Amino acid sequence: MTKSKIAGFDREQVLAPLVIGITGHRDIREEDRQVLEHKVKEIFLQFRKDYSATPLILLSALAEGADRLAAKVAVSPEVGVRLVVLVPMPIDLYLLDFDSISVLGTPLGTAAANSSSREEFRALLDKAYTRFELGLVDGEEWETIAKPGPERDRQYELVGKYIAQQSQILIALWDGVDSNRVGGTASVIHFQTGGVPGPDPCALEAPEGFPVYHILTPRLTNPYPQGEVLSLRTIYPKVFQGNQAHAHEYYGKMFGRLNEFNRYITHADRGLDNKVIESKNYLLQNMREDELPAGMGSALNRYAVADALAIRFQKRLFWAQVLLHVGTFSAFLCFLLFVDLKDYQLYFLAASGILSIGVGVLRILSGKWALDTQHEDYRAMAEGLRVKFFWKLAGITESVADHYLGKQRSELDWIRNGFRGWNVGESPQNHEKLDSLDGEDQRNRLEFVRKYWIHHQQRYFHRAAKRNLKYHELIERLGNICVGAVVVLGLVLLFLCVRNIELHRGLAVIGLEALLAAAALLHHFNNRMAYAEYKKQYDRMDSLFARGSDLLGKFLKSQDYKNASRCVKKVGIEALTENGDWVFLRRERPVEVPHP
Repeated sequence: MTKSKIAGFDREQVLAPLVIGITGHRDIREEDRQVLEHKVKEIFLQFRKDYSATPLILLSALAEGADRLAAKVAVSPEVGVRLVVLVPMPIDLYLLDFDSISVLGTPLGTAAANSSSREEFRALLDKAYTRFELGLVDGEEWETIAKPGPERDRQYELVGKYIAQQSQILIALWDGVDSNRVGGTASVIHFQTGGVPGPDPCALEAPEGFPVYHILTPRLTNPYPQGEVLSLRTIYPKVFQGNQAHAHEYYGKMFGRLNEFNRYITHADRGLDNKVIESKNYLLQNMREDELPAGMGSALNRYAVADALAIRFQKRLFWAQVLLHVGTFSAFLCFLLFVDLKDYQLYFLAASGILSIGVGVLRILSGKWALDTQHEDYRAMAEGLRVKFFWKLAGITESVADHYLGKQRSELDWIRNGFRGWNVGESPQNHEKLDSLDGEDQRNRLEFVRKYWIHHQQRYFHRAAKRNLKYHELIERLGNICVGAVVVLGLVLLFLCVRNIELHRGLAVIGLEALLAAAALLHHFNNRMAYAEYKKQYDRMDSLFARGSDLLGKFLKSQDYKNASRCVKKVGIEALTENGDWVFLRRERPVEVPHP
């Protein structure tokens, strides 16, 4: 049974939605409308079935035709998908477009058609979960887009790019003809599958693409498109080279991980609730949550949930590693006792077999439960959300996903997609830019960022480096002690052999082999936990955050808030890069059965 709240707040604000965009023709034929509605409904219901814990969002510009058809299906009671509306310009200008296409069979070009279209638009707009308008394309003015022309088309292209950038799935009601029109349906589909090009023409990292659910749709200007009319097919990015099965598996796994995260939230227990509260208190230290600026609560809660899950799986991973190593050593010791002792051999052999089976079962369960990846994934999500929280507080509107996990795209795409869904739920107007605040408010926010993030993280990395060095040296010391004991026991065994003394020789052999195994297992455990490697990373981050704190303090003292904001952004990018490297390091050390 699910509950509506987690740790005292509404869980809906921390669930990561799956965003579905819509594009298509405005001049859909009335005779096709019912079949199209049924097919769009089937798509929504299939996603709801496959990812039952994940809220669905439809992102639509509510243009006539395909946009509104999908929106009507989405907001119907039996489907219940959230509708997020973005409009390419102020509504009074946007309504000028609704003058020529008939709605629900009303004759073209009549006053009744115009009125009906506008009423339909406003009715759907009222049912939207949230709505916002995009800003102007650079260099344009509102007067230039008030009438049809290339300037207005570029505004629609901006809408198409936004939908493609923010949607994990795109539904396209398209006749399959590439019109090469700026802002047209075909261009949105190209953006969805090939990615929206960035500002850097020499970017080496290819833009990220996502699938398109294409329904071959006739239109008034092309009533007989080539192909099976009203059939559904999935268009995947070209990177999959036509391998539909691989593409289906890849996206299914990505959306499945997103659904798994949401399921942990919907079925949170009291222990997770308490951890979420602890994570919030850790981030805020001695500050009360109600002292935060308006709109920061959801960002804080998302971080706290991801951090609590990371801590939970970190503990499970640690104890799995401990049990695997202890179990392996115990099984090996029992086998030595079976071989070298004369009495109770079968008991030791049975114990060795049972322990070996236990180790094998634990390894299988660790893989099934993804213990070696869940901790890394949720830690990566938490660190990204930490940066997002402080960036938002500092008025930095850039998306964390644009700077995060580029090296691990094939493994951690679901995390960036979580950010994508949360971004859609928050309209651009909800992001305050730093220069829109007065000087005192700017200073207070940046001081908060410096104290509660940069300075606090610097101290954390300083302590973490020392702690990891301590653990590394302790395990190394224990391993050296075992090796030293092997030398001593070897001499004892040599003495017994020279003296031809049979008494205790078997125990000496057992001790020698057990200590060799212990030394090897300690070395393996140290390697799995990567204490030495983490120590190096944490030393670097300690130095970087200390430098960032000093620079930020200098800029605040001189009231140079522009450079102070740049400093916060750079520190955030470095933190994201470091965490990505940490994930990459962990990926090279999966849970495995050690070999003594």
